[in-house]
Amino acid sequence: MRRVVVTLFVAAIAAVGTLAGTAVASGPAPPGKQLIKLNCTGLGPITVSVQRGQNSKGAGQIVGTKGHGIPVKIVFTLTDLTTSTVIDSSTQLSGHGHGHPHQATTECTGVVFNGAASDFFGAHLPPGVAPTDTVEASIDAFVIIKR
Repeated sequence: MRRVVVTLFVAAIAAVGTLAGTAVASGPAPPGKQLIKLNCTGLGPITVSVQRGQNSKGAGQIVGTKGHGIPVKIVFTLTDLTTSTVIDSSTQLSGHGHGHPHQATTECTGVVFNGAASDFFGAHLPPGVAPTDTVEASIDAFVIIKR
């Protein structure tokens, strides 16, 4: 289970590595990228284009407008919504908490997975989680926006 959670956590980091502007008729993601929907303070709902891959953590292009975003702090939470139980929570800080200390950040939140526990974990369910339970993987990120 820990391996699946870590894999999704890394994917979530990649998801916030790129901050996007409002995507108007953005269509499918370019090859090697995926689109994630976030809600950012002061910006509202946006779509993020992120690099696929477990080791991607960097900034990327804003969809639909000029610029990019740099992740500073990302909190990943995996919750069993059926039982209202937090299964796992992890935090990643840029520069071990010392990265970009003098730059303003924008908080962005989003859900990277919401569905059956069996779809998320496969056959390797954690203790106390039923295959039919609904689980949600969410991120709460603080991002530096560069335009």
